[in-house]
Amino acid sequence: MTTRALGDAPQTAGGAPRRPSGSGLRTAARWLRPLGRALAVAAFVVVVTFLLIRAVPGDAVTTIAGPRASPETKAELREQLHLDRTMPEQFSAYVQDLGRADLGRSLVQQGRPVTTIVGETLTITLYLVFASIVISLVVGVALGLLAATRHGWPDVTVRAGLTVLLAVPPFFLGLILILVAGLNLAWLPAGGWPGTWPDNLEYLVLPSLALAGYLIPLVARTTRQAANDALAQPWAEASETRGLSRARIMFRHVLPNSLLPVVTLVGYNAGAMIAGAVVVEAVFGIPGIGQELVTAVNARDYPVIQGIALVSALLVVAANLAADLLVAAVDPRTTRA
Repeated sequence: MTTRALGDAPQTAGGAPRRPSGSGLRTAARWLRPLGRALAVAAFVVVVTFLLIRAVPGDAVTTIAGPRASPETKAELREQLHLDRTMPEQFSAYVQDLGRADLGRSLVQQGRPVTTIVGETLTITLYLVFASIVISLVVGVALGLLAATRHGWPDVTVRAGLTVLLAVPPFFLGLILILVAGLNLAWLPAGGWPGTWPDNLEYLVLPSLALAGYLIPLVARTTRQAANDALAQPWAEASETRGLSRARIMFRHVLPNSLLPVVTLVGYNAGAMIAGAVVVEAVFGIPGIGQELVTAVNARDYPVIQGIALVSALLVVAANLAADLLVAAVDPRTTRA
């Protein structure tokens, strides 16, 4: 007869370790819960963007085409927008078009596919947002660690500067950067977009700094708080007593523990970054999705407006989902019911 030592994992008849009851369900729920929330929000976004044109006061076709449009033009536009069908048929056609990545055609730009328009302009906006996030992480984490490890005037100075920076809107910071670095000092281009690489990098610096001005204070404050919490743990004091240098403790132990809340913060602020990019693009004359949206609104190009709204919202949902999944993977305790 075989015996099992105290503390050994229970085994099945075949000798394989038996998993604790319910652990598989908890693991599945940890991943499915944020995915379900994201799908629900995405479905809500699809419904809202579908109602965008239908919510236009009065006759949408007359509003878009203008009161002087001929009946033939109005009929063609009504058919193009599926407004000649019943509401369920319209929604079914809309969902089917989305399944084929078909966002319709522009009413102003000679019938260009909205997917092409959004894809070209969204790429530029994503460059701007990505560069701003990189700058925010590098500068914000450095300032947060500095404030956490240097108490006294360095901490007070950093926190005061972050408060001022947080109070400055991105568009106003962009104007300051244009005036100082672009015009007076002539260090970098004050605006525009050459459209070729690597020339674009030079034109991307000032807009990225302007947009990063929103996220840097948030990243720095989160890093400072997380670093202070980590340094207050018993293991930090024990590491110092063992002779480890403060720098090694910070980079080997404190910094990894501080990155999770920072990455989560960035994921949850994706919507604000995209919205801020719209304003920054207007200030610097960058032909991103923000400029395209302004042009479409002025021209009453509703399919383009609808496509930009849908893609932007789904991007925010995807960023939030990525942050949720990252938290669930790194720290499962945050998703336990």
